[in-house]
Amino acid sequence: MYSQFMIKHIKPLGYKNIALPITFAAVASNFIGVWFAFKGFVDAAMVCLILSGIFDMFDGPLARRQKRSRDEIMFGVELDSLADVINFGFVPAALLYISGLRRWYYIPIFLMYILAAIVRLAYFNVSSINKIESGIVSVEFLGLPVTSAAASFPVAWLIVQWLPAIWGKILLSVIMLVSAILFVSPIRVPKIPKKFYPIVVVLGIILVTLYAFRIK
Repeated sequence: MYSQFMIKHIKPLGYKNIALPITFAAVASNFIGVWFAFKGFVDAAMVCLILSGIFDMFDGPLARRQKRSRDEIMFGVELDSLADVINFGFVPAALLYISGLRRWYYIPIFLMYILAAIVRLAYFNVSSINKIESGIVSVEFLGLPVTSAAASFPVAWLIVQWLPAIWGKILLSVIMLVSAILFVSPIRVPKIPKKFYPIVVVLGIILVTLYAFRIK
């Protein structure tokens, strides 16, 4: 009923996807995070990045709970990857720039990171479509998922607070560079089983709590 109405009146929203609000929440969280960063509250921005990663973890499993046509599945794959380009490609680079990495020589690192994230997500889309059409259920990723940014940069930012400024900037640059390389590397990374999701959420809450003490 919903799909038929939307296809007739608002075609871009014609593919039903019950995970859509969660995907949008992840993007909204990071949008607010960038706003916080521009206001000078990088800690709050990192919290938003963590929350975005938690939202992203649940949109896929939720979408797979519903019966979907091939087009609806493809729509979900594309939508999720486009959101990830923003959430875990552009936003981490923006946060690091705002936090102080503003010299010209950081630009190639930012560019390499964003381009690697785009290539990684494009490859993931092609791979996912092939697996869906072949009926293959994958239990691992080829290359580091870009969603790892939701943990790596917030953890690094906490460590940076205990380092001299120059070493902090070096650490953040190295993590961004290494992440870019791992995005497009042939390493195989196991997917997190659903039974471990609560543990990941608890770890996220602990990380947010640490930030809450800093913000306070």
